[in-house]
Amino acid sequence: MNHDPSLDSVSTLAHELGHAYHNRQLGDLPPLQRETPMTLAETASIFCETIIQNAALQTAQGQERLYVLETQLMGHAQVIVDIHSRFLFEQAVFERRAGGDLNPSDLNDLMLWAQRETYGDALGTLHPYMWAVKPHYYGRSFYNYPYTFGLLFGLGLYAQYEQARAAGQEADFQARYDALLAATGQATPLELAARFGIDLHAPAFWEGSLNVIRRQIEAYEGVSGQ
Repeated sequence: MNHDPSLDSVSTLAHELGHAYHNRQLGDLPPLQRETPMTLAETASIFCETIIQNAALQTAQGQERLYVLETQLMGHAQVIVDIHSRFLFEQAVFERRAGGDLNPSDLNDLMLWAQRETYGDALGTLHPYMWAVKPHYYGRSFYNYPYTFGLLFGLGLYAQYEQARAAGQEADFQARYDALLAATGQATPLELAARFGIDLHAPAFWEGSLNVIRRQIEAYEGVSGQ
């Protein structure tokens, strides 16, 4: 991977090492049981990335703390907001394509619509050709969506990890976490989450994950206002 002396690069390295850790848990299984759905493929990477960024926050002060929070929020904004626009765009393309061919002008219009739907008036400049520069649209349908699921699922698990650590039950969490990663090719996300007492159909779980991001926004506003 490309690397420079920045938290963004360190976070990316931690993210990829999370994938390696996930693959290590799958390594001793038969090949057919190592296949992981996209919705779960980002679980360990998000978890590992969050550990590194929160560790940096523990000692950061002043402008450095602002920098760490900004790095976190820029990543979250891309996954929660920008990827949602990609999902809306791709969904609209399939719906329109059922009625006929689409030309570049049609794709531009759909992309601008998706960005307005997602960003509102937060963007001063829209990007009509985003569909042409993002390789994620080509190869696998709705490739973008699992990143949002993975981020929120990973943050929800991290919140449980913090609770377990505070209660002195970190080893128990570690064992269950490793078992979850080893089983991503053998059970659905719904079934695996249930082993942690998580109901993926319950809005409260997803709100809890979003609350992690909301607290980061509040912290960022607090530091920037000083």
